[in-house]
Amino acid sequence: MFELFETNPPVNVQESEYKRLLGYPKNHALDGRPRELADRARQWFSKNGRPWFYARQITALELANDKVRVNGTEFSSKQLHDQFVEAQADNALLVAVSAGKECEEKARELWREGKPDEYFFMEMFGSAVVEHLVTVASGRICGWADQNGSAVLPHYSPGYSGWDISDQNKLWDLIRQTGARHFDGKLEVLDTGMLRPKKSQLA
Repeated sequence: MFELFETNPPVNVQESEYKRLLGYPKNHALDGRPRELADRARQWFSKNGRPWFYARQITALELANDKVRVNGTEFSSKQLHDQFVEAQADNALLVAVSAGKECEEKARELWREGKPDEYFFMEMFGSAVVEHLVTVASGRICGWADQNGSAVLPHYSPGYSGWDISDQNKLWDLIRQTGARHFDGKLEVLDTGMLRPKKSQLA
């Protein structure tokens, strides 16, 4: 059974991805104050951020009536169901990633201090970290799958097209059932499906 939990994994956010989230054109070169703000956010996170990610294989997968049932938990996404059917999937991988609460708290502090530019760059760096962690976790999962003669579908999350955000709570409950010992105080899902820290993702 595959299970992976990494705390403080190396974070190497690509400049191109950070610029994309900041809203700059692909070939735009950051300089002056934007360069300073971008570097400051990156340096702060490297010293103070506490990112992590978790993944676990679940072999109890049922596909019927356009619904997906994972370890007894039913999800009503027809698109998820159809992806699994087309791929002839026989198991699922639950994934949670988070940039940690630290960058969110720092961004909030910057906003309270009346520093909207610093706030924005910190917020976007947190988002870039989440995307990076998803990529790193996917790479680890794909490496394991290759060794076991399997293939992995692209990650898919509640809130994406075809999967209602209301399933976020059910997915989080399922992830905690299988890996509860890892998550004390690290992540919370609100009734609305919003994650806290918000710079996090379930898939």
